[in-house]
Amino acid sequence: MGLIEIVLATMCLNATCDIEPDIEQVIATARISRLAQLAEELKVETLTITTLKNGELSGYKKENATLIGTGLAFEIVHIFQQKFGFTYEIVLPEDNVFLEGTINKGAKNLLEDKKVDVAVAFLPIVNSFRHDVTYSRSFDVAEWSVLMNRPRDSATGSGLLAPFTTEVWIIIIFSVLVIGPIMHLIILARARLCKSDEESVVYPLPDCMWFLYGALLKQGSVLNPVTDSSRILFSTWWLFILIITAFYTANLTAFLTLSKFTLPIKSPSDISAKGYKWVSNKGNGIRDFMYSENHDTMSIENKLVDQIGRGRLYTDLEDMAILDEYVASGQMMFIREKSVIRHVMYGDYKEKTRKGTKESDRCTYVVAKFPIVELPRAFAYKHDFKYKELFDNSIQHLVESGIIQFKLRENLPDAEICPLDLGSTERKLRNSDLSLTYFIVAGGLAFAICVFFIEILWRSASQRYKKARRAKKQNVAVQSWMEKNDNLMKKTQSSEFPTVTPPPSYQALFRPPFFFSDSDSQKKNINGRDYWVIHKNNGFRELIPLRTPSALLFQYSH
Repeated sequence: MGLIEIVLATMCLNATCDIEPDIEQVIATARISRLAQLAEELKVETLTITTLKNGELSGYKKENATLIGTGLAFEIVHIFQQKFGFTYEIVLPEDNVFLEGTINKGAKNLLEDKKVDVAVAFLPIVNSFRHDVTYSRSFDVAEWSVLMNRPRDSATGSGLLAPFTTEVWIIIIFSVLVIGPIMHLIILARARLCKSDEESVVYPLPDCMWFLYGALLKQGSVLNPVTDSSRILFSTWWLFILIITAFYTANLTAFLTLSKFTLPIKSPSDISAKGYKWVSNKGNGIRDFMYSENHDTMSIENKLVDQIGRGRLYTDLEDMAILDEYVASGQMMFIREKSVIRHVMYGDYKEKTRKGTKESDRCTYVVAKFPIVELPRAFAYKHDFKYKELFDNSIQHLVESGIIQFKLRENLPDAEICPLDLGSTERKLRNSDLSLTYFIVAGGLAFAICVFFIEILWRSASQRYKKARRAKKQNVAVQSWMEKNDNLMKKTQSSEFPTVTPPPSYQALFRPPFFFSDSDSQKKNINGRDYWVIHKNNGFRELIPLRTPSALLFQYSH
């Protein structure tokens, strides 16, 4: 490059030209001026506001016949009021709901009819409502949680069944029922294949089942297998039981000392599956969200109403009143914003502390770990609200500075209030831990009594069966004797006593069996005299003398 080119390049590079204005800066400047203009206009405005009673979040009270807003939502409005200098008046909806009910209209109707400018409440942003109202910038993404009465026992179980799950217990019972017949069949097959082995012993199936049951309870057995195959079977079962009992003992000890408390519900679907009912206040946004799901034209899978069930109740009661009336008795669960639940539980804890309740009885409620639903929350404006941009800008500053999150946690302790696991160091056995033991004793006693009565009935039926067979044999013998002595019976029937048979022949008395006796007849010597002991149909025994003239005079009655 020559000298001339270098000089020209230097002149061009040092030249200054007008720069085109930055478009973003122009837009920002215009926005700032527009917001300043809106702020000036807002100073002389009186905004019409509607609100809902929703615990710590929003509400109202009367002072000198004037409605004054309360709660975090109106703290935000008061910040805006101090900044912009406007005034407001509150117009209440016919019912304490955002979405209209069956009869009364809600806050949403006031916005649609443009009777109010802003709905000051922490309202869930429902997309299907956007064609009716306009939402502000969101404050946060809130969680709706479940507050319930603290169960006395953990959902993991209690007592003797807690160390293993239901599937493990089923497998153990199944193995006991299956291994016994398998063991008996293998021993039987070995004995039949090795008939020459004199030491082979075939244990009956009941003995094999009792061996399995005794080994399960760590008891001994009288069975003494002598063959290698049966010994391997028996030792395998003992090894299996040894491992099972070792794990059971270790897990039972850990459960009674180190186990964590768990709730009977682990997900929203458990509420509907287990038939629980729940309650919430009318100002709660979950009602509006469930309504939007049911009336959405788009098909939605896993609707919230299908998960938490339709057993619900919306009430106008305060949060503490809901706890006392519906939740304390364990009848219903309380679904609420988690931020509100913290304040409710803390208030209940302080109230019980003031009353002098024992420390162990102060945490009567517990919050589930999982959220029911997560929704963004915001104010709602009427369409074409003039100061929407100004309010949204101020809300954004509050959110980014963390003021809203700070206000949600204000007046709450840093520690978790009444956690799920209270962390008690003492763990004494309760009756609930030993309840299965009581049931086993009572069940075993009841089963033994039932078996005892069955044995009595079986013995009674067996005796009646034997007597019936004995009577049948006697009837057959008598009929045979009557056929042989037909002429003698005809004479007897024509006599004065037709129902009395003649005495048997004297020779028949010396040789059993008689036609009227059975094989159980015995001859005994009683007081120096010989008798035949005969079993009668009524169960009694009768003595017939032998070798005496009185034997000729004996008459046998049927």
